Amino acid sequence: MSTATVMKKCLYLCLLSYMAVASTYVKADDLSNAQEITVGYIEFPPVFSTNESGDPEGLLIDLAKMVIPKAGYRWTAHSLPAKRMANNIVSGDLDLWIGLSTLPEFENTTFIGKPVVSTIKLNAYWLGDKPAILNKEDLSGKQIITIHGFSYGGWVNFIQNPVNNVTECRAFTHEQAVNMLKHGRCSYLLNYSGPMKNMLKQVPIKALNKSRISALEARFVVSKKTKNAQQLLQSLVTAYNELEEDGMWPPHQ
Repeated sequence: MSTATVMKKCLYLCLLSYMAVASTYVKADDLSNAQEITVGYIEFPPVFSTNESGDPEGLLIDLAKMVIPKAGYRWTAHSLPAKRMANNIVSGDLDLWIGLSTLPEFENTTFIGKPVVSTIKLNAYWLGDKPAILNKEDLSGKQIITIHGFSYGGWVNFIQNPVNNVTECRAFTHEQAVNMLKHGRCSYLLNYSGPMKNMLKQVPIKALNKSRISALEARFVVSKKTKNAQQLLQSLVTAYNELEEDGMWPPHQ
């Protein structure tokens, strides 16, 4: 075989190799024909929120922007109250939730990923020299502000059980809850550290005390009624693990 023929053959093989690699990247980047999934989120800054332009933003929205296309899917996001979001996951009107997987609605109705993608810290807040809240039993005989739609990792069931002698003061927004505490409407507030930190910038409270109740784990939660639900979850987990290995998640503080 002549030298010219060998060189032509090598060039041809190199071209085929390049085209194969290029086609792989095009396939990964071109999601026009990919399955579209609907993602539910709640107004829970800085984890999730809707900005002035009507677009979702926040820590776990940033994760969704990275992990869902990497897993090979298109997506849209919809903001809903917590209870409705959970019910829509169960019914299949939403496909994916990235957050607490312990909501009672999710039992036997969802597939839940093993990786803990974020930790959401739950605290008790109070003014003055009141005793700290460290466990559920400490709530007995107390006045507790709760925010509508939050289960607090199951604590709300304890609060609303008359046997436990807890007076619940219901708020419908974080702002309302903080103002209730500031003006002495109730003795304690249960809230998550991220939203509370943001709200205290708007409604400052001097000499505010807090105690850590729990650190709740956020995971991928996929509706069992979603098309190819288990495949979707596995793709998300694989993409997430790759983000971790590449140092892309969690974000550097």
